[in-house]
Amino acid sequence: MTAEEFSALYLIATTGLNDTGWHWFSYHFYVGPTPFARSILSSCASIDRRGTGIGTDLLRELVAIGGRERDERQYEQLLQKLSEILVIERVVNCPWPAETTFQHEPAAVPGGPRPELLVSYPEGRLVVEVKTPALLEHIRARATNGIQLAYRGGVPLELAEQLGEDAVTLPRDNPVLDFLRDGERKFVGFRQDPGTASLLVIVWDDFIYEPISALVNERSGLLTRNSFVRAPDGTPQTYPNVDAVIAIRHLNYLIAGSREENLGDRLTAMDFGDGCALPNVLFDVEGARPIPTFVLDALRAFRHDDPGLRMFAEYNPQDMVFWL
Repeated sequence: MTAEEFSALYLIATTGLNDTGWHWFSYHFYVGPTPFARSILSSCASIDRRGTGIGTDLLRELVAIGGRERDERQYEQLLQKLSEILVIERVVNCPWPAETTFQHEPAAVPGGPRPELLVSYPEGRLVVEVKTPALLEHIRARATNGIQLAYRGGVPLELAEQLGEDAVTLPRDNPVLDFLRDGERKFVGFRQDPGTASLLVIVWDDFIYEPISALVNERSGLLTRNSFVRAPDGTPQTYPNVDAVIAIRHLNYLIAGSREENLGDRLTAMDFGDGCALPNVLFDVEGARPIPTFVLDALRAFRHDDPGLRMFAEYNPQDMVFWL
C-alpha cells in the first residue's frame, strides 16, 4: 500500500467513523492505526487497483456499521463485511486477462438481487456471493457443551442428551441452507447468460467440519440425494444456479485480529495464507458450469472428497463430537 493510498483510505475511514458514532473498530483506526486496521486498508487498496472504487466502497460500508454500543449483531455484520473484502481481494487479483472488468453488487435486472461481485472476461463471466454465519452464540455453546451434533438425522438428539451432562450443541445447517437458497436467488438472473458461472463462498471458522457435515453427510447433506430439504414433489431440493460452493476457514483470524490477539500462522487478520496454509474446501455440482481453475487455486480450495483431505478428521462429516 502506497502512502497516497493509505492517506486517502484512512481519511475515508476516520470520516466515516466520525459520522457513525460508536463502532467496534474505532480504536483500531484511531490509535495507530493498529495492524488490524492497516490490514483492512491494505486489502481495500489492493481491490481498488484492479476494481476501481470497489475497495473504497467496501471500506465505507464497513465503517458505517455501528452506532449501537457493543451490539453483537453489528459485530457479526462487520465480520460479514470483512469476509467480503477478504474474498473479493483474492478474486480480483487472480490472473484475469487485461480486458476483464469487475462490478460490485451488480443487478441482473433493475431492482433485482445483488450478489457481491461480477467478473466479466473474454471467455465468460463469474458471479460471486460471499456469506458468513452468525457464530458467536454457537462458539460459546461449543466451548461450554460436552457434546456436539454436526448434522441432523444421524445420532438422535435424545441419545446425545443422555450421553452428556449438559446441553448439546446443535448443527448449524439452517444457516448453510439459507446461504444456498440466497445464492440461488441472486444467481438465477445472471445465469440466463449461458457463459456465466456462479460461486458461493461461505466463510467459517476453524471448525470446518461443520459446513462440510451440513453439505455432504450421507444421511441428510444439503448437496446429497438424501438432503433433509425436499421439493414439493418429494425429491431432494437442488440449487441449479449454484455451480460451486467453497467453505473458507478464516473467521477465527478476523475475530482474533479484531481483538489484537496472536494470529499464529498469519501476519494480519486479512492475510489469506500461503500455499502451506490449511486448505479450504470445494463442493462442486455434477453438470455445473466450470469455475476458472486459477480462482479455485487463489482461494486454496480442494474438493471435499480429495484423498489428501479425507485423511484428516476435521475435513470429514462428523456424526458426534465429544469435547473434553
